[in-house]
Amino acid sequence: MRIDLVDAGHPRAFVQRPLQLLERTTFPFGHHLDGPIVVVADPPAQPELLRLALHEVAKADALDVAVNDGMQSFQPLYVCPMPASSIVAIGDELVGGFTLDTNSHWMAERLRLLGYPVKRVTQVRDRPHEIVEQVQHELADEELTDVFLTGGLGPTPDDRTFAALAEALGKELMIWEETRARIVRRVQRMHAMGLLESPEVTEGNLRMARIPAGPAHVFRNRRGMAPGTLYEVAGKRIFVLPGVPLEMKGIFTEELEPQFLAAGSAATVRELRFTFAVEARFYPLMRELEGTFPDVSVGSYPNFETKELVIRVLGADPKRVDEALEVIKRRAPV
Repeated sequence: MRIDLVDAGHPRAFVQRPLQLLERTTFPFGHHLDGPIVVVADPPAQPELLRLALHEVAKADALDVAVNDGMQSFQPLYVCPMPASSIVAIGDELVGGFTLDTNSHWMAERLRLLGYPVKRVTQVRDRPHEIVEQVQHELADEELTDVFLTGGLGPTPDDRTFAALAEALGKELMIWEETRARIVRRVQRMHAMGLLESPEVTEGNLRMARIPAGPAHVFRNRRGMAPGTLYEVAGKRIFVLPGVPLEMKGIFTEELEPQFLAAGSAATVRELRFTFAVEARFYPLMRELEGTFPDVSVGSYPNFETKELVIRVLGADPKRVDEALEVIKRRAPV
């Protein structure tokens, strides 16, 4: 049996395979141990993985998880004292399964590292009333401090985010002159480069400069035409970002993050890894930890490819996280 204690302050990817893989392997996934217990404390983070976490978006892996009554991932109880965020990804292409929502995955990781953990991620269609309803739902959630909308800011009729947000906030749409001027300059440059037939700004171009009135801040988009915006409503901040990943990440890292997310404090994350462990046997201990450590999240995540069971402990107070971790190390049912 090997127990790895990992400082998981940076992301690590674990790919889970269907339970059927276990039925074809020669290794028994049960009570048998492969040797003496070994504890490995806090191995250093891998620089390349950390670099990717901070600056790149990893290609998404399909998670095909098969579970039964005896093996399933426990959903932890987590009382979060930190600022809490939500992400609303807008687009028929997302809901219809045509486009993978890598924006939400990337943003959730960044927000966790910055100390603004995400409470939920929601996808909605390009339907004005559905966007309005979702925005109002986010505003009504007392736990949230920040809401991030992505997508639907382009030049075509199905890009309806700004109009729907204006309705949700009870504001009029207006032309933001600075954005309009930047669009004009960009169109003229693209025409000079032979990328556009005409230097004239179209109605579609102009739509991207039409935003709800009274923004607290308008972000420049150095890689596209649609601006990012910030609205402050009922003690909450609503950030609106383009859906094109390159544009969204550019605004987020270059403008939004240093100006508006620098005050956060990232949660402490620790992991224990058990090989050939039965996940269901951890149920009583995890239920007990929910009561004794309500401010700490404890979750279990089986990796059927490596035959590992990952127990992840997360919380705002490093001392409480380490205390919960010690309980698990002492009483792990292995």
